[in-house]
Amino acid sequence: MPLIIEDGSIVAGANSFVTVEQFVAYAKARNISIPVISSEREALLIRAVDYLFSKEQELKGSRVSPDQELMYPRNGVCANGFLVASDAIPSNLKNAQMELGMQAHTSDLLISGTNQNLESFNVDGVYSESYHSGGSWEQVRTERADAYLNPLLNNNGSSNLMTRV
Repeated sequence: MPLIIEDGSIVAGANSFVTVEQFVAYAKARNISIPVISSEREALLIRAVDYLFSKEQELKGSRVSPDQELMYPRNGVCANGFLVASDAIPSNLKNAQMELGMQAHTSDLLISGTNQNLESFNVDGVYSESYHSGGSWEQVRTERADAYLNPLLNNNGSSNLMTRV
């Protein structure tokens, strides 16, 4: 599927905030390998947007239009102390998408869950395995992308809320 770039004007069918060329330049500047085939690069960027959708409820502001495909552009966003224009796509969001695209090349971004409740397993002193109650689990770590995304999130991405008592 070819990329359709959202530029802040509510582009019909938009599925990315950055072009393949921008993605290639970004990865190259960081000496990170990404696929050479354009369609594979496009798929990584679309998977990155899929992850960004999982963060939409945490984003500052609200969508500009009920008809827009992606979570940006938005109204009422203040990032790094400045109001973001309602027809702008912040560079932080673009960088987060490209970071997630690079990460998607080597790992899943959205994991539905893994649970292994193996009580114990033993092969006569050669190999032994056991899990405590609750089993094992997986978690996606996206710190590189989060560093860019946090200024666009409510409470700047922190789950620590200060309240007056």
